[in-house]
Amino acid sequence: MSFLNKLGKDLGTAAEKARFEADKALKVNRMGSELGDLTNRVQQATASIGTKVMQMHSAGQLQVPELEELFNQVHALQAQADAKKAEIEALRAQQFGAGAAPAAPAAAPAGGPAPAPFSFAPTEPAAPGAAPAAEDAVPKFCPNCGAASQGAKFCPACGTKLG
Repeated sequence: MSFLNKLGKDLGTAAEKARFEADKALKVNRMGSELGDLTNRVQQATASIGTKVMQMHSAGQLQVPELEELFNQVHALQAQADAKKAEIEALRAQQFGAGAAPAAPAAAPAGGPAPAPFSFAPTEPAAPGAAPAAEDAVPKFCPNCGAASQGAKFCPACGTKLG
């Protein structure tokens, strides 16, 4: 067999292999897409079952001791969601003006302590004859995010230039 015949046969085999691999990749992608669609449909059907089970439980038509813990978790999460919706609506209803009440502090996340409220300490006027503070003094706390600066020129938390 001549060199050119062997080369032609090898190129033909390589082209057939490339076509096979391309067809295989196309089929795998198509089947992967079908699998994703089926998985989404299973999740939707499972969610529908869960919704129906919750409705039956709330109506007193379903009492399954093994599921009581999950029912209680769902009810607690729903109560948190309802409270958050009410908080959002209250914020939306607020109007700017003299009679506007300050916003209520955010509720602590479930399972965690409430954050300590932030307050500014009153400043005392400078004593007579005292030298004024240097203009280029670096603040102890970032004016943007409130993080301690530790004398740095840039905030270690948010990157704001200090001083």
